[in-house]
Amino acid sequence: MSTPNPDIQPRENILLTALKLFSEQGYERTTVRQIAKTANVNVSAISYYFGDKNGLYKAAYTEPMGCPSDDIPLFDQQDMSLEQALTGLLSGFVEPMKQNELVRQCIRLHMREIIEPTGLWRNTIDNEITPHHQALLTVLKQHLGLDNADDDLHRLAFCIVSMGVHLFAGRDVIEKLCPQLIETEAALDIMLERMVMFAIGMIEAETARRKGRVCSNS
Repeated sequence: MSTPNPDIQPRENILLTALKLFSEQGYERTTVRQIAKTANVNVSAISYYFGDKNGLYKAAYTEPMGCPSDDIPLFDQQDMSLEQALTGLLSGFVEPMKQNELVRQCIRLHMREIIEPTGLWRNTIDNEITPHHQALLTVLKQHLGLDNADDDLHRLAFCIVSMGVHLFAGRDVIEKLCPQLIETEAALDIMLERMVMFAIGMIEAETARRKGRVCSNS
């Protein structure tokens, strides 16, 4: 049985222990008793804070990194410049990278959920990722002067977000190929600046493409 960190509150201790075990073993192979033993708490404490195994798994899946929809206010504000909006959007991927091992465990758990679904991934798509995507479309429509989101605007939104997703999910690859890009907070801040610059470049290219299409049709 491990010795709990006295600086961690009981609920957080259980949550972080569950995150580690769920990410390493998956939902089915992790038991409530194993979590309780590793966290050095009684099973009743898990019931008190989380209700049951499903409640604990959902908390471990969502709470440490937050939900995509939580980040919407960071970029979907009427008075924001394009650069400010993109910085807010992409910081939602970059800032968690500064939490090191916690991020690894969250990535591992999310990948497990996709491969061994319990239903949370579909729920995440419907209730978290979709509103996040729609909010980004609203920002892009505003800055491109569009009334509606067509297929190319969806493509643009997916391409911009893919930079953050790859940074987040492809951390092991980046650490293998070019670790200096993400090994310090300063390096991650530079990465954020460059990602914003690249995203602006994508938007400018799409704006030029649309203008060229209009000119060719006139």
